[in-house]
Amino acid sequence: MSDNLVKWLRSAGVPGMDESADRIEKLEANIKLQLEWYLSNKRFFDSRIDQLEAALEDMAQYVSRADWHYLKDETRKALEGKDD
Repeated sequence: MSDNLVKWLRSAGVPGMDESADRIEKLEANIKLQLEWYLSNKRFFDSRIDQLEAALEDMAQYVSRADWHYLKDETRKALEGKDD
């Protein structure tokens, strides 16, 4: 839809319309860059979360039930970024 608007603005022959069309194109380009940045970061953090979940599952196999409560609290604090 914005492509049609940009074409119409450029063909209108009214002063200032070319600048409006330029602004729309710049805003669309900026949105595309922001979306690419977001998706890149999302993929990174999704991958990191998968790694951490796998590590926790692996750790759980080697921890006795008596130690699990302690590990769970420490793990929670680490994931929340809390330091005592």
